[in-house]
Amino acid sequence: MKFVFGEFILDIERGELRGKTGPVAIEPKAFSLLAFMLEYPGRLISKEELIQAVWGGRIVSDSAISTAVKAVRRAIGDDGTEQTWLKTVRGRGFRFDGPVETTGDKIDHPGPEKADLGDEASDFGDHSFDPNRSVLAVLPFEELSASADTVFADGVVEEITGALSRVRDFDVIARQSAFALRNMGLSAPEAAKLLLADYLLEGTIRRAGDRVRIAVKLVNGADGRLLWSEQFDDFLDDLFEMQERIAAQVAGRVFPSLRAAEITRAGRRAPKDRTAYETLLTAYPHFWSLKQHDNQQAGTLLDRALEIDGDCVPALALRAWVHAQQNTYMWSKDPIWERERSLALANKAAEKVTDHSPSLMAIAGAYAQTSPDRALAETWLARVFEVDPNNAWAWIRLGWLRQYVGEVDGALKAFDQAERLSPLDPHSLTKLHLGGLPHTIVGPTTRQRALQ
Repeated sequence: MKFVFGEFILDIERGELRGKTGPVAIEPKAFSLLAFMLEYPGRLISKEELIQAVWGGRIVSDSAISTAVKAVRRAIGDDGTEQTWLKTVRGRGFRFDGPVETTGDKIDHPGPEKADLGDEASDFGDHSFDPNRSVLAVLPFEELSASADTVFADGVVEEITGALSRVRDFDVIARQSAFALRNMGLSAPEAAKLLLADYLLEGTIRRAGDRVRIAVKLVNGADGRLLWSEQFDDFLDDLFEMQERIAAQVAGRVFPSLRAAEITRAGRRAPKDRTAYETLLTAYPHFWSLKQHDNQQAGTLLDRALEIDGDCVPALALRAWVHAQQNTYMWSKDPIWERERSLALANKAAEKVTDHSPSLMAIAGAYAQTSPDRALAETWLARVFEVDPNNAWAWIRLGWLRQYVGEVDGALKAFDQAERLSPLDPHSLTKLHLGGLPHTIVGPTTRQRALQ
């Protein structure tokens, strides 16, 4: 199918946008969004409809939608001020204005009339997720207080679901699908099967006066095996702020635990049968060790991932960071080549990356350790925080950057935030080292604190 508008042709079969001078670069999500809008010219499309059609119904942030809309406008020569083609209807959604001609068969994707997921079991598994990524469902939390007020519990779950969806290293089932299982008395494997989820996040909430305790556990969907659990205590000083605090802490702790489970699962597959993404996962433990031999092994595994898929952005970005570490820790016999290779791969990944926060983080890490331009690394860190403000690695890297220029207080705040978000993070060695370094600068009293 082809859409013709103005001087542009959007060719669905070729996956190509062409202008009067030839093909126009456009990101995959922006391509899908434009295709959906062109199928319904002149019709107001809500944000929920876009999420269902373009993101397969998973929870996405407003910033992710905004980024895709901006990418569409940039590709077709539009902008947010003029809005010649793609209009924003404040508070309601978007509309594509202008004549559109079509040829070929209608696109097979959920249209506006299918945007709202129902509560029937047949709808639970209707998700269009990346097959290379695991799927997580956040189930309704059980309110154990005397009031049994589910509104409070649902608000907490909604914040947690939103925070986890920003990680982008796994897909998150839409809230309405997960909530449809409430009070059905299903076991974890039964719920996971209905939702087509690999992992489930469950929880309970207890309240006493102005105190609240939230217990959360991550379980394996296939067999209900417990992977991680923790409880969080807080105060109901401000309901919304408390929900945001809890959501940030839960997201920061769930991500490393879920990734560890995925690494274990990928490691069980024979190397020859692993996908590029699975091969990438097996490189992480070597990368985290901060040892010369392991760093080289991580590079070997990432090279293998790129042989399988040369456009695997997470592998490109992490490979760039591995090259950067070779120089940072003085392991390289040819630091000039290492630096040039790191920058080349980081630049290639930067051209292709969308809103995948681990890839954005790896690009920022590579630039921070290879480029003298501090602003370049800060710009990429800002992109990480825009997508996932609970990314502990980004807070660690921000601490490094601040430490480099003597911003001691700012460095301490960044390291403390990383520690709050992910106290058991694989990069804890880096946090301990750098978290102590600023204290050694400000005086003997705080130096003692650092050594403790």
